[in-house]
Amino acid sequence: MTAMNKEPKLPPIPKGGKIKHAMSLGIDIWNNLDRFQEEYGDSFTLTLPGQGPMVWTGDPEVVRDTFALKPEQYDPFSVQIPIDVGEECVLFENFKKHQDSRKRIIPSLATAQLKNRAGVMHDIISEHIDSWTVGEEFNFPRIVGDMTLDIICYTLFGLREGERKERYKELILGWLTTSTNDTMFTIGQLYGARKFRAKLNKKYRQRTVEGKMGNLKKGLLPWKQPLDYKVQLAQMIREDAENIRARMDENEVHMLSVFARAKYDDGEFLEMEKVISECIAMMVAGHETSAATSSWMLIWLLKNPRVMEKVRAEIAESVAKEGVYDPLIISELPYITACLNESQRLSPSAPATVRWLTEDTQLGKWLMPKGTCISPCMYLTQRRKDIYGEDAHEYRPERWLDGSCKPKPWEFFPFGGGRRACAGMAQARQQLRIILAEIVRRVTFESKEDYVHTDALPTPRLVGGQTEPKDGVWVTVKEVLPKEAGITQFKQTA
Repeated sequence: MTAMNKEPKLPPIPKGGKIKHAMSLGIDIWNNLDRFQEEYGDSFTLTLPGQGPMVWTGDPEVVRDTFALKPEQYDPFSVQIPIDVGEECVLFENFKKHQDSRKRIIPSLATAQLKNRAGVMHDIISEHIDSWTVGEEFNFPRIVGDMTLDIICYTLFGLREGERKERYKELILGWLTTSTNDTMFTIGQLYGARKFRAKLNKKYRQRTVEGKMGNLKKGLLPWKQPLDYKVQLAQMIREDAENIRARMDENEVHMLSVFARAKYDDGEFLEMEKVISECIAMMVAGHETSAATSSWMLIWLLKNPRVMEKVRAEIAESVAKEGVYDPLIISELPYITACLNESQRLSPSAPATVRWLTEDTQLGKWLMPKGTCISPCMYLTQRRKDIYGEDAHEYRPERWLDGSCKPKPWEFFPFGGGRRACAGMAQARQQLRIILAEIVRRVTFESKEDYVHTDALPTPRLVGGQTEPKDGVWVTVKEVLPKEAGITQFKQTA
């Protein structure tokens, strides 16, 4: 058994100052994490501008102990997110307030709701694919982003079409794009993510009180445009939430209606800013996470045509068995689920989750000092050969089906872990599987990322806290099958 620290002590600090450490996370993050782990061990400390020390760890024992922390041992409000999602968001709450917020969110993400949404998700995805033409070239994460914007408008606001939906899409995309670009991210890193987030939120509140909606144009200050978008987006949410409260229709199941009608134990509605914050957090999680995750999964499939064909065969077998294409059943097929697991294991969209310690705390062999940010790193932990075998760095979905891969919750955690694991995990995974299944079934791509052109993964970079290929994933459409391809024959004989 490894001896434990008797005095608080940080793991080794790589050479270079705060600016260099911040740049190492923004530029080619995976190679830098690999290098730090090789040079300094499974746990190492990065110092970043405007915040305390940040311990990145791929040590399963440290990860396990981190996920087991009690609420009084960490401060969620200190999470270094440089995006103004709203200070009332569940991400920043703790104790009973956090538990109550999750209870209000979970019903809108329950199994029954997921089943009801599967068909509409599939319809939305099919409509996008129907618009693609042979020879068309596009950046895959942005195309998936377009799909998820339509899905967000449906699941969050109950909108499938119309001027209001299109206005929501315009404001959501504008806010996401301007809030998470390289300039804003760099400022957040240099200024201190928490301080920058608070600064943006203060300006947003001032603008809201003064009724200054803005013109959505660029200004001298880089945060002028994202502030314009957020003020106008929040105003739309506020108007719809007030209308929901006026009619109090319990048959409405979209998330905004659930949030707007929710009440505290004393019977009072949630504060309007909290409703807005929860909606905006859902937008960030539903858009960038899906765009990043689906991009890496497509890359792995392009590099492994054998796997791509097995996915198509599994879908065809399901259609033959059921007599119809059932998106809910398709989203639960074992092999495509294994493909998603393997992609999230090797190339997780979020590089790490975080806990800010409020007291000296023993984590694994380390007695970490108060004020330290512990970052259980998905990328480092989920590539360990002592957990996943000598072929841990290979993309092999079969490991999830042949009994050789049975990771513990602190060994595979693409959506975080412990009591703060992502509440929307089930919906996100369902959405991703429906998207990729339908694309693989109907579309053939050509890409410089496929197995013919290269074995290497593209360089990753952080976009809004998610790790995406630096230059995108450019694909050219070679073939698009009609929606009924391979299904009509079974409908006729069913």
